[in-house]
Amino acid sequence: MEEVIESLKPISRCIGQIQSILALDFLDDRLVDVNGKGQSLGRVGILGCLLGIGWGIHVSCGFFVLWVSSTDNLEFFLDPRRVAMAWTWCFYITAMCTFHLLEFFVTAFSNPTVVDSDSFLVNHSKAYTVAAIIATTEFWVRFCFSGASQAAAATTTPNDVWWMTITILGIVIVIASQIMRSCAMMKCGESFNHYIQTLKKENHALVTDGIYRWFRHPSYTGFYYWSIGTQLVLHNRVSGLLFAVAGWKFFSQRIPYEERSLIRLFGDQYYDYVGRSYIGIPFIPSIPKDEDGQQQEEEQTEEAIEIENENSGHDKKD
Repeated sequence: MEEVIESLKPISRCIGQIQSILALDFLDDRLVDVNGKGQSLGRVGILGCLLGIGWGIHVSCGFFVLWVSSTDNLEFFLDPRRVAMAWTWCFYITAMCTFHLLEFFVTAFSNPTVVDSDSFLVNHSKAYTVAAIIATTEFWVRFCFSGASQAAAATTTPNDVWWMTITILGIVIVIASQIMRSCAMMKCGESFNHYIQTLKKENHALVTDGIYRWFRHPSYTGFYYWSIGTQLVLHNRVSGLLFAVAGWKFFSQRIPYEERSLIRLFGDQYYDYVGRSYIGIPFIPSIPKDEDGQQQEEEQTEEAIEIENENSGHDKKD
């Protein structure tokens, strides 16, 4: 998706401006940088405060919507269908704010030497920003223009059960995926980084216990299913399919590239780990071991390097 966005120059510039706003670049002259703008305490504080406010507002609104749905005068506020949709929106924004806050705070606790304002991941890629815009647009178009008559609101029981089943499934996937990703980040500790590491540091160890005993890339797996779960909660059919396909395409390129880097860093130790663990995202093959037990240097192509640079907002070690 990143390549498509870059090929559409006007859209790419517009998304770039949105990302600049999300990164608070317009405050560059007013914020004191410690060691680069990412290390500005003011920038970190403002981003954290905005995400916290967004979280608090939507949690409160979510409880209010639940109260509204329990009253006898529901029709006075909104029809039942729109009330239910409003609650799913509150949950979605709460999940989004929770995700970005945990990205920063888990990194701050587990690997404080690399944490900065970019650790919130609010503007880590144009593809992510576009996906969020598409998901938001699809939901609100459906909210505004879906039939809101009393007849439409009085859905049959099978339809109600189906809607609730999809919603609950999405909520469970979002919560479980968030736990998986956050646990993976904490388990890695100082070995975790939001950027793929191509050079082995002194404190860089191959983590193979805990959640890594079963999954080689639990933070990637968690993020992949988290993104799909959010669209299930919103009942976004188009965005749900888009997230599943675009996410798979991204990780089908990034995971093999990262595994080649890990093979160069850990050699046979990583090959042995591959044999007893799973990626977790379907249809992404493991890196096979060649006859000599080593990867050829030509595998690190310019295209792979471009993938790293373009998508550097995602995490490194899984």
